[in-house]
Amino acid sequence: MKTSILLLTTAITGLFAADVSAQTTPDTMPEASDIEDVIVVGRRFGSGLTRATFTLGKDDIDERPLGADIMQSLNKVPGLSVATGDARGGTFSFEMYMRGLTDEQIGLTLDGVPTGDSRFNGGSPPARFIESSNVGQIVVSQSAGDIGAPSRFALGGFVNFVTDQPKQDFAVTLEGGLGSFDFGRAFVRVDTGEIADGFTAYLSASTQSNDIWSGPDSRSSERDHYEAKVVKRFGNGSSLTGRLSYNEQADNDFNIITLAQFRTNPDSDFATDEIAGIPAVDVNYGGALGGTREDFLSYVIADLVLNANVTFKITPYYQTLRGESFRYQDRSRLLTGGNPYAVTGYNANGGAIRPALTTVRNSNAVGGPADMRVTPRDRDRVGVTDELIISDLWADTGLTHTLRFGSWYEKSESSEQRNFYPVINSATSAAYDRAKLNYVEYAREATLKSTLLYAQDEIKALDDRLTVDLGLTWYDLSYEARSPLEYSAVVSFSQQSDVNPKIGANYKLGDGWEVFGGYAKNFAGIPEDAFLGSTAIISPDQLEPVTTENLDLGLRYVVDHAAFSVQAYRVDLKQNVGIVPISTVGVDPDEIVRGNVATKAANTQGQVSEGFDVTGFYDFGAVDLYGAYTWIDARHDDPAAGSAERLKLASLAIIGGERVRDIAEHSAFVQLGWSPISNARIVLNGRYVGERVGAHIVLQNTFQEIGVDIIPDYTVLGLSGHYDFNNIRLQLNVDNLTDEDYIASVSGATVTQPEFGATLANPAGRSLTRYFLGSPRTTTVSLRVRF
Repeated sequence: MKTSILLLTTAITGLFAADVSAQTTPDTMPEASDIEDVIVVGRRFGSGLTRATFTLGKDDIDERPLGADIMQSLNKVPGLSVATGDARGGTFSFEMYMRGLTDEQIGLTLDGVPTGDSRFNGGSPPARFIESSNVGQIVVSQSAGDIGAPSRFALGGFVNFVTDQPKQDFAVTLEGGLGSFDFGRAFVRVDTGEIADGFTAYLSASTQSNDIWSGPDSRSSERDHYEAKVVKRFGNGSSLTGRLSYNEQADNDFNIITLAQFRTNPDSDFATDEIAGIPAVDVNYGGALGGTREDFLSYVIADLVLNANVTFKITPYYQTLRGESFRYQDRSRLLTGGNPYAVTGYNANGGAIRPALTTVRNSNAVGGPADMRVTPRDRDRVGVTDELIISDLWADTGLTHTLRFGSWYEKSESSEQRNFYPVINSATSAAYDRAKLNYVEYAREATLKSTLLYAQDEIKALDDRLTVDLGLTWYDLSYEARSPLEYSAVVSFSQQSDVNPKIGANYKLGDGWEVFGGYAKNFAGIPEDAFLGSTAIISPDQLEPVTTENLDLGLRYVVDHAAFSVQAYRVDLKQNVGIVPISTVGVDPDEIVRGNVATKAANTQGQVSEGFDVTGFYDFGAVDLYGAYTWIDARHDDPAAGSAERLKLASLAIIGGERVRDIAEHSAFVQLGWSPISNARIVLNGRYVGERVGAHIVLQNTFQEIGVDIIPDYTVLGLSGHYDFNNIRLQLNVDNLTDEDYIASVSGATVTQPEFGATLANPAGRSLTRYFLGSPRTTTVSLRVRF
């Protein structure tokens, strides 16, 4: 596939180079404003809006290496934190937080289309649908006061990625990249120009790969990505937009480690880089740690101008995921009878009765028995959003109203299966025999239907100095799940939200100053992990949906060359859901961790995040300075000692009243830009992340609370520079300039699991891995050529 893209690049260059050179001269090349979406200072800082908003433009995105994971650009936004195991991206190692909430509690959309569940396993993080070189801007609302974010996850804000519009003139863009850890990238985009009245389009293709820095001999990441966008504009301002994206990815990514391992060797994730031939060693073989996936997303946006004051937008979309993850096992499993799916009946609790499972294990023997655990995950999502806007009503009264009415419907069907195949010859390789499916541990299916209705009245008064948004939202979620290899029941129920208010206001004080604030209630229902993540019993009548209440208040100062804002906020998350034991008596702790019919989904208290952001920017001319500081106190609820509610939290490795994992109390981002000449720019940035709680240490058997891990603080510096000449950009990026050793994030895969090896006598004897390493110094050279 890489060869085909390189051939495509060569062919396009050969076909069009002569024609472009004949027709395009420096005098006729488009201006920079035609190529890039320039974000002015007021728009960047959300001037005039009733909520905390920050917009990143093309120049912000291009500060990262060309082709880097689009999510990494978000670290510039106050209140956000994004970590990946590689300086250019990562999948399993991707973690994101906003004001104390995770990516599973933040709305993520692409051109207003929901990208869905962002879990690594079974979800689709938005970067899989996005080529960063095709993104014009990223709009971030750190609060939850906007009603137009179609998502079940917008408990505390949303992020919308806005793709480029096709260019009005024919153009070819070629990009290439080389860098540390055998990084290579090729990208081509062809813009058709206006090939018919109001009709424009572009097609892009890219391929990139790199070694995983902590295991270059066995691990790599490879990605092939294709996008097409078509736009038809009509004379009255209406438009039709169609977009397709296809992503094929295979990667091994990074291993998670303990804090003790980091202190022993901060340059290793302790995955081995070659086959030892001994299963006990090869369970950590990096070449058998990873996954493959194919993601497809398509949508059509019909934006219709019905008259001077009325517009209607409707967006149907369709998304698929086909993928699997794999992990080496130091034993071999075989279900008696030869049918890996066999179930002979169900017990009184509804648990599946299956034929005897034979497990053969000789982990320390060369060539001992071993399996490859392969977990296929599929998903299909189909949905539609629509919105009617009636603007400038009753303007002559002094109170101008703009009404918004909208809805969102989506049906999502997901499946997950855990298969075990025998390794052919564990003495020499991790290759396994797909023709011999010996055991299927589970086969889970879930269907979720989501409906959202909303309405808003935006009121402007006092000569537009005052803006008030009054909004309402309502959700209906319908669930159905089954896992016949684990339990007999078919889970089927629905949940409706209250009518949730979203209120915001902005008042312009004059001379660039304005004050803003808002209140919002939000609803997310029950997380999908309760169905696809365990075999726990679901008792819908005993579950309350997850909700939040959000308060924020801010002050902005925005003029042409400078901006300042301070924002205070409170996010109260209520009625979280986790998998807890039905009883702590006579239950195998390993089964509690995994989840089975001895466990159940239950509400497990919540958390409160309180904090503030301070952000500033000043343009001195050739030099500009930007900085953002965040203070946040994010803590779990603190039930009484010995109470049933506190035991629930402890069974999820949460100590009541402690800080939420991975949320630093203090963090900051500072950037200094220098443009010595008009076509060159150098940027130096620094990111500080203070001490964080990494893990709540809870004993596995008794759930006794021991204490917390504290992850040390760190500061990483980044340097980038580019030089433009004759429609060519040459760019250099150096990430982690000083080669700092640090822990980048806490893995979401193990945060709610008690420690396997800890005891009262030896609380430090822990074995559960939890942390992702930060990437070392990484250099990337990028080249962009536009014809």
